[in-house]
Amino acid sequence: MSQDTLRVVVCGDDTVGKSSLVSSLIKETIITEQEVLPPITISGDDYTNSFSEYASSTEGKSSKKSRKHPSKKDESLQKFNETGMKLVSKYIPNKTVIIDTISSDMVQLQKELKRADVIWLVYSDHYTYERISLHWMPMFRSMGVNLPIVLCANKSDLLPKDTLKTQNTDEFIPLIHEFKEIEACVRCSAKANYNVVEAFYLCQRAITHPISPIFDSKEGNLKPSAIAALKRVFFLCDKDQDGHLNFEELSDLHKKCFGKSATQAEYDVIVKTLDQRIYPDLSSGSTGISEDGFILLNKIYAETGRHETIWGILRAYHYTNSLSLNDRFLFPKLDVNPNSSVELSPTGYRFLVDLFLKFDKDNDGGLNEEELNNLFRPTPGIPKLWQESNFPSSIVCNEAGYVTLQGWLAQWNLTTFLDYKATLEYLAYLGFDEDISVKALRITKPRKRRQKQGKFYRQNVNDRNIFNCFILGAPKSGKSSLLESFLRGSYSETYSPTIKPRLCIKDIELRGGKQCYLILEELGVHESAILENKSRLDQCDVICYAYDSSDPESFQYLVELRDKYSVLLDEIPSVFVALKADLDKQQQRSDVQPENYTRDLYLGSPLHISSAWTTSLHELFIQLVDAAKMPSTATPGLESEPDFTDQENFKHLVMAGGAVTVMTIVSVWIWRSSVQSSRI
Repeated sequence: MSQDTLRVVVCGDDTVGKSSLVSSLIKETIITEQEVLPPITISGDDYTNSFSEYASSTEGKSSKKSRKHPSKKDESLQKFNETGMKLVSKYIPNKTVIIDTISSDMVQLQKELKRADVIWLVYSDHYTYERISLHWMPMFRSMGVNLPIVLCANKSDLLPKDTLKTQNTDEFIPLIHEFKEIEACVRCSAKANYNVVEAFYLCQRAITHPISPIFDSKEGNLKPSAIAALKRVFFLCDKDQDGHLNFEELSDLHKKCFGKSATQAEYDVIVKTLDQRIYPDLSSGSTGISEDGFILLNKIYAETGRHETIWGILRAYHYTNSLSLNDRFLFPKLDVNPNSSVELSPTGYRFLVDLFLKFDKDNDGGLNEEELNNLFRPTPGIPKLWQESNFPSSIVCNEAGYVTLQGWLAQWNLTTFLDYKATLEYLAYLGFDEDISVKALRITKPRKRRQKQGKFYRQNVNDRNIFNCFILGAPKSGKSSLLESFLRGSYSETYSPTIKPRLCIKDIELRGGKQCYLILEELGVHESAILENKSRLDQCDVICYAYDSSDPESFQYLVELRDKYSVLLDEIPSVFVALKADLDKQQQRSDVQPENYTRDLYLGSPLHISSAWTTSLHELFIQLVDAAKMPSTATPGLESEPDFTDQENFKHLVMAGGAVTVMTIVSVWIWRSSVQSSRI
């Protein structure tokens, strides 16, 4: 609810007491003569002050779609849901304008109806009651007006009190079943100032806390979208995932939604009431509030006209009036420099680790398919990016094929690096408890470009932990086997051409013990399109040029590829690697041999590795990360920068040596002077 002004149009036949209701609300007096009041504006503060009058009124009043009075069992829930009623004042607009009308002036009436937000429809006797269904409701529909309607039976002071309950049932229920637009019904008296504040409250609530999105009055059940939303809330509140809300879990829910914790007595009353509804034949009670019990509890709130309690729960979990999650919650604003990358923060890592441990029910260190599906229950399903990367084939799994914690964190790092908005969205779905999911991410410093001798290159980075590597090479050069060996330490001897781009990610340990994540990406048949896309190349931190050292035709493919895309590729750090080094090395039928080619580019000689040599593989991955972190040492055509650390150390040595030499000369001179003086 974000609108600033709410317009309430009061309609009904003449002499039903429309103006008197408005006057009774504002001045607690009635109008004896027939007249139309001018528009009246009520501020949010004025409404808050008058709200206490409604909150202290007696129970048993007819309202909305209950269409029936609460039983004694339901009355035991009153204390629990009273907090929800107070939520209305939090969402009311700054101004509420009440428009009085006269039925004879149809032009003005229709003009006001088209500008209205809610209709306050009044009748007072049998004749005006019959005209509700015969005149007023058809007229609204013929105008194309689809607004919530609060039906008000005025002049209740003229009726015997012992007949009110029966009349409410006889009059309200048929209209509610016939016209879905009717949001609430109430019987009041302008003369006795009875239920006038409640009628106005119901007009406010029809907009701030509408019941139509959550409850089907004809069916008498919560709507499927509301049930789905409440099931998600239950799932997130069930911290121990035992299928029941215990006292602590319900109390935490109550505090999050209504600002204060529930008491043990309130919890016991709710459990007892639900048990009597769900298990009437059982002598022993349940162990807590089940999912079905939680849905039933909210159905009771809707039936008894206390649906603001339901909205209090839903809005605390960021649901809108359409029962979809708020876009600002799913996609919070995060300003990211185009040259920066996004990674998980320590808070994000902690949340994801706790999530993994919570759903690893069998404590085997891996998430099987059932556990994984259960984990993603409050979300739209497995993220699209995960499906495109063939999860879980993109990460490390255990021998049974289950997702390990290592692979789980790696996949989220991959998602965050390539599409941080997807990470933010799913963290929100999964119940990240910091309200703003951006706290789970961190932004690295922008990667800058530098120039040396007319050559542009990327500045060294030291705050990144995720690096993306494109693997380029001729078909059958061993790229897919390299990815398999990277993840699982083994590969298949059977050749299978790569069609779609393939991704995999794994954490590796660098020299000195520091860990980082390396993404290896094989481009497949889309290689040309990706290499022509500058935005995709900007995501690449290092390129691994791979060729088959046992195939004499393999290296020429790289030479031609670099000639074709040299303008875009020359700024990206590069590492050349000769695969299948365990086979006989062949002379390359190329314009230039690999060693000479890399030397001309001021790069290191190709690293000869084999998927069968584990140590050589690890050395390759370390070199790829080093090249990504220090582009100045691996950019094609750029002479390596001198090691300023060594220069500084050498300068210190020279200075120290010079100082020692000077002191030695001075000492010798003093000694010789003293010797000569002694001889004299």
